[in-house]
Amino acid sequence: MGILIVGGYAVLAGLGEIVVGITGNYLGIPATPIPPSFSTVVIGSFYSLGGLSILTVKKWGAALGVFFIGAEMPGRVYLVITGIAPAAGIDAIKILIGGVIACSVVVYILTESKKSD
Repeated sequence: MGILIVGGYAVLAGLGEIVVGITGNYLGIPATPIPPSFSTVVIGSFYSLGGLSILTVKKWGAALGVFFIGAEMPGRVYLVITGIAPAAGIDAIKILIGGVIACSVVVYILTESKKSD
């Protein structure tokens, strides 16, 4: 059940990032809207694809999910380095928290997939 919740969360979080990439904001989460960016859409797509892969509840799906969500994390760093996302202030803290959550998703999936060996 936990795998399904985490996979569903990853899909929704990725869709939120895609919306931010298209519109610059989503549900007012960024305190200051960011410029629409194809890069943000791609990074959000990684998160969603990771979630969809996890939802297969297969070993290959878990591996693919870890790969996609793992790619999303350095994508956040890229957004900050290129200036698309802010490097300071409350939005930078939100980006960091989102990265920690993504890392936690990866750790959870790895832990759960080892239990089913």
